Amino acid sequence: MSADLAAFLRDRLDEDERIAAAVLGASWIRHEHVAGVHADDATPGRPYGTPVADCRRLPGGYEHGVDIAEHIVRHQPARVVAEIEAKREIVSRYVVALHEREALRARMRGMLGEGGDAFGQLLEHEHVLIRAAEALAPVVRLLSSPYADHPEYREEWRP
Repeated sequence: MSADLAAFLRDRLDEDERIAAAVLGASWIRHEHVAGVHADDATPGRPYGTPVADCRRLPGGYEHGVDIAEHIVRHQPARVVAEIEAKREIVSRYVVALHEREALRARMRGMLGEGGDAFGQLLEHEHVLIRAAEALAPVVRLLSSPYADHPEYREEWRP
């Protein structure tokens, strides 16, 4: 796995964020007696708030409409943006481990033959970075799996 996967995933997260940010605003709610979703921006003229999704006429009846409304409320834009930020942090930690390891190896090559305590400390730091990259690599693969249908997704990235 490589920085290519990290770049691919960052691009997909940017796309997801743009879509979620376009509809950010008031929180979404579902009123107890309504099979639909409304913005939490009620006014005297709109006592339930601005309609977001009408789930009353979906196949499966009223109860299924309520389940769909609950799903929509649970995955509202603010939550999507928070999840994107968490995923970005995971990807960033992976990329940092990869880049720091490359930089550290270059320093170590320059020290070859010197030996000593400084080289040993760099070697230990490299082991820490290797373990971090190895631990995060399968996580980054899993984070990319929802995008497997994207034309730029590579089969080698599958978990």
